[in-house]
Amino acid sequence: MITAGALAASPAAPTARADTAASIVELPVSFQVVNSNNTSVRCNADGKNYAVRGHIVAPKAALENPDTATLYLHAVTFGEYYWNFKGLSGYDYATQEAALGNVSVIIDRLGFDSSDRPPGMDMCFGSAADVAHQIVQDLRSGHYQAESGKPPAFSHVFVGGASVGGMASMIEDYTFHDVDGVINFAWGDFVAGPFTARVYSDTVKRCMQGGDPGTPGYAAFALNDREEFYFHSATAEVRKAVPPMHPDPCGEILSIPAGIQADQAGEPQIDAPVLILFGDSDVVFPPPAGKQEAAHLTGSPSVTLEMIPQASHYPLFESHHLQVVTLVNHWLKAHHP
Repeated sequence: MITAGALAASPAAPTARADTAASIVELPVSFQVVNSNNTSVRCNADGKNYAVRGHIVAPKAALENPDTATLYLHAVTFGEYYWNFKGLSGYDYATQEAALGNVSVIIDRLGFDSSDRPPGMDMCFGSAADVAHQIVQDLRSGHYQAESGKPPAFSHVFVGGASVGGMASMIEDYTFHDVDGVINFAWGDFVAGPFTARVYSDTVKRCMQGGDPGTPGYAAFALNDREEFYFHSATAEVRKAVPPMHPDPCGEILSIPAGIQADQAGEPQIDAPVLILFGDSDVVFPPPAGKQEAAHLTGSPSVTLEMIPQASHYPLFESHHLQVVTLVNHWLKAHHP
């Protein structure tokens, strides 16, 4: 069943009051993972051990009595900070979700920022989904490292991701069937715009030449098109505050077509509820990409599509950021097992 949410009727997410903010925890965590690929995505991984680092952002009470958490996977060129952006007040999604009672697990994916950095050609989106699966299992068992105290074990785990993080989230579900729901922030397999074809071709070219200068095996997606790629209605202050692009593992970039091919057969096997959020001004996957993605999820018991007004490929930086917070909160509450 596919439903479309009534975004205009959704209230803005409340900002955290001082007393609520004081009760929110940002717990540094680390996961020991194997860069393996046990998915249907035909791509290479080196099979070595690495550490993935990030934070659990949650109400303190939710960690004292853990129940449900959502693992979030960022997109190309970003990092964990997409989910807890502190460059300006009012854009820290994970803290805003925590103020509403939700637990977010935000990480730097392998190859990015605080996490370990494998050779860029030795990882791909099959291995990204496999690593996400390992982290989901660790979150359920509590077998990971936390900076203080015993790592909380969660009975229920959702997975969500931005762009290619959304692709990895869906691959994780239809491969391993171990999550309670999937949130796809703007990954589309069926409708890509001319912008996408152009910047993808340029990124592949740089990868085939060995990567960007100073980052062998890594090349930043849409390197020369940051403004159009990132923003539509974002303020000048946001555009200035967002960090520079992070170079991407070339093995991941080159594996995107294989991921799309695997999705053709795999996505109808997703058997968990799915929330899909697309910006109506997304140049990467312009409308009707969201509708086509939702229609392909024929095995899911519940597919909810939300179109975010005046939003690019990255709605969390845009003018309707708080509506995204509200929509996800409502969906998580409605789909708690």
